[in-house]
Amino acid sequence: MTNPILYDRFVKNMLNFSFVTDRVLTKMNYILLILVLCPFVNSNNINAVYDSDYNDFQNSSSQHLKQDDNIIMINYPNSNVTNLTNNGEDSIYGQIESFENNVYVVWQESVTESLPKHNYDIFFMKSEDNGKTFSKSINLSNSTEFSERPQIAVSNNSIFIVWMDTINPNNKEITFTKSEDNGKTFSKSINISNSSKNSFNAEISVFNENVYVVWQESDENDLDKSNSSKIRLIRSIDSGSSFKKSKLLVNDTLDAFPKVDLYGNNVYIVWNNENKNNSGLFLVKSSDRGNNFGQAIKINNDNNFGESQISVNKNEVLIGWGGLLTKNIDNIHYVKSNDDGNTFTNLNIFSKRIIGFDDANNFTGSGDVIKNPVNVEVTSFNNLTFIAWQNSFSEQNEDILGLLLNNQKEKNNYVQLFNLSNNPSVSECPSITISNNNIYAIWEDYINGNHEILFTKISAR
Repeated sequence: MTNPILYDRFVKNMLNFSFVTDRVLTKMNYILLILVLCPFVNSNNINAVYDSDYNDFQNSSSQHLKQDDNIIMINYPNSNVTNLTNNGEDSIYGQIESFENNVYVVWQESVTESLPKHNYDIFFMKSEDNGKTFSKSINLSNSTEFSERPQIAVSNNSIFIVWMDTINPNNKEITFTKSEDNGKTFSKSINISNSSKNSFNAEISVFNENVYVVWQESDENDLDKSNSSKIRLIRSIDSGSSFKKSKLLVNDTLDAFPKVDLYGNNVYIVWNNENKNNSGLFLVKSSDRGNNFGQAIKINNDNNFGESQISVNKNEVLIGWGGLLTKNIDNIHYVKSNDDGNTFTNLNIFSKRIIGFDDANNFTGSGDVIKNPVNVEVTSFNNLTFIAWQNSFSEQNEDILGLLLNNQKEKNNYVQLFNLSNNPSVSECPSITISNNNIYAIWEDYINGNHEILFTKISAR
């Protein structure tokens, strides 16, 4: 999940029609424009993008940012990025998932027909050919109220989506829908939080027929303000046909941004807490499909913590995090478990794993490349792990960077650092997924007066 604070800033700008239309182009002498790959085509409202192979990057004779002749960062070519939304509306907060050859994208988009101001609905599109072409979008929420912050999970050809709906000015709820025919049709949406309090920052994860949704709950109406909230969990054991009663997991936390992931009977919840009396990143685990949870454990040991992400791949549990928009930290941090979350490694930073960063603490260029990381995403599939984040090069320029790790490679190094968005403006809110050695990524960019959802793919063969 991406940090909703920045996203809210842009939504409010759209509602007030106060977007900044001109950006300052700054020269970044540590970024070199490189590589030319196959172009994308756009025809009949169906977007297409050609495959790119990781080996194409490694074999290129183009210049790279280097330290001791080792490649540090490759700038991804804009020619291999596709604008999925490509319309005059404001398209934001995209999320992506995949299964085998299928790629699924969900986002929120402004709707202006017969309304005095912009409203937002939840839209969905899919690809059945590894992201080469995408279907036309469909409106899932189709509501006169404000629908926002969608999340998506898949299991085989079943698709599960949640978002936040404004039921009335004083009540926000978590809405759920599903498709059991690979996105051809969706069920009637239902309210799964069903509370008089505000429910927000929902996350969803699925394993086989088990569906888990976690969210924050607050008495406050203004969710942009820092305020104390609770964390609740709801689960279904029949592919979302019915849900158990929601369970209170955490009673008092600040800037929580909870996440959920699972494998088999093991369910993991991770969250942030900015309360001074009990600050840090915390993890709680259930070994019986969410019937019972153990004691929460603190996973950080210093002040460098913020919004986290979790990825579970069989018995491996990877937790990575950057900062918050209101709190900068110096790197992207992570801990890892190889025994179902029973024990974790000591705190590590990702820059030490990048080829070229032989000693990240002494390499002066690392501070220029990884800077104020937020909206960190992590995902794993078989022997591949991919990490993406929103990186601040300057006040006018933020890009989406990504790290690819192949666990079969010698020394277990991150094979490369990519600049995926590679433009002079502000790129934000990445979402990533891996299927069949294909890495898919989306993010939002401000283009010609509105935000668009951009897509790219790397084949890590």
